[in-house]
Amino acid sequence: MENKKEALDRNSSMQVGGKVLFLLCGMLWLYRHDLNPVNSIVAVVLFFRLAAYGVAKTSLYSKKELERPSPSLARRAKIYSTLIALSMVFLLLSTAAYVFFSEQVGGNPGSYDSENFYDGAFHNLKQPDDSSGSFFGTMAGYMIDDGSRTPSSVLPTIEFEPIEMNDDDVSITWFGHSSLLIQSPNTSVLIDPVFGEDNTDPLFLGPKPFDYEHTYELDDLPEIDVVLISHDHYDHLDMDAVKHLSTSQFLVPLGVEAHLIEWGIPSTSIQEFDWYQEGDITDDLSVVFTPSQHFSGRGINPDNTLWGSWAIYLNGHDLFFSGDGGYSDEFVEIGQRYGPFEIAFIEAGQYNEAWADVHMFPDQTVQAAIDLNTATLLPIHNTKFVLALHGWDEPLEDVTAEGEKRNQSVTTPMIGQTFLLGEDMPEHTWWRNVSVYEPPFLKRSPIVGIAMYASMILAVVMVRTASITTPARVEVTYED
Repeated sequence: MENKKEALDRNSSMQVGGKVLFLLCGMLWLYRHDLNPVNSIVAVVLFFRLAAYGVAKTSLYSKKELERPSPSLARRAKIYSTLIALSMVFLLLSTAAYVFFSEQVGGNPGSYDSENFYDGAFHNLKQPDDSSGSFFGTMAGYMIDDGSRTPSSVLPTIEFEPIEMNDDDVSITWFGHSSLLIQSPNTSVLIDPVFGEDNTDPLFLGPKPFDYEHTYELDDLPEIDVVLISHDHYDHLDMDAVKHLSTSQFLVPLGVEAHLIEWGIPSTSIQEFDWYQEGDITDDLSVVFTPSQHFSGRGINPDNTLWGSWAIYLNGHDLFFSGDGGYSDEFVEIGQRYGPFEIAFIEAGQYNEAWADVHMFPDQTVQAAIDLNTATLLPIHNTKFVLALHGWDEPLEDVTAEGEKRNQSVTTPMIGQTFLLGEDMPEHTWWRNVSVYEPPFLKRSPIVGIAMYASMILAVVMVRTASITTPARVEVTYED
């Protein structure tokens, strides 16, 4: 009897060891084939398995099953159902707590007397075409990570320093993504300011900014007279930045005022705009809020605020800021009515076939610049976050190449670099100097690969041997 029990225990340990070894080798195989995100799913599944194992040791749903060597199928189903239900309840409660109690969500915009607001939401001028990308294909794409979406080293940047300007000058500084500082000798304009590490999405779910050689804080900037906001998505409207800039004047789309008031900005410092609404702001600054093909929302109610782009006329210079949006014929209309422009800051990044109607591809970015009749294009909405599947440097590389092919001037300043509009526009291909991604040792070593496959074979042999050599189980009589 004892020998059989010892043999059972030994073979059971061998089986468990073989299965664990095979699992570890499988996870290493996924890692070596750029499928590490799948390992995250495996980790979640393992967590539930361990949790279920622990619960099975309790009396929950036992009904005299505690003496059984393993829980019945019915009991396992009940345990897993309970764990999944508890997880869903936790997620729902967390989401509800965030939506109803987090200050980040902002205020309740309400309804607006605008031809663009109907059926309880704002709408694009033209219904976008259906995206051609597959939802499941896109999700599968996120399961593959070859390291190209994130820079392999700290990005080279320039420390921000204001430059001297003459009476008719305008200076420009790009801080990555869509944050821009535009200055004249008398007025400073900050567009879509997003600074800091953790305010780009609810809770901890937002993307982490890339590592920059120099960091940028709002305290380092000059006094900001006017803040322009394109829409209320978290990567364009940063609550902490808004609070820090509380003495500035805010120009925002319809509905965004509710957020700013919730964050302590007085209504006298906020001016809301509908599409094609114009405004004279200071002696040397006037603006027009123009359409874009996008969407909005910070909470559970989508499109309850407007989104758009800005035509900016500062100190005798004509500029355009696209905000976010897919390509549409409206760029031609804007160019005819408010162009030509000396420079256009146009979205180039975070594109994918699955959402092609609300974000432009590089060739469309260049076409938009041509439609707007702009002398120079500065591609924005890139080089700070991973929000799509393309390589981190792909937007800059492709827009530059497309601009050369179509004779469209493209300026590519380094992040943090300040330059004067119209004078020696920067054309650095600085992203090419970032070190090329080198797979880590575990991915590239052939020795590790050989050891991995050998360990897999060993794991199979261990499990198979244990199952073959397991003696007949010791019979145990259960008493009621």
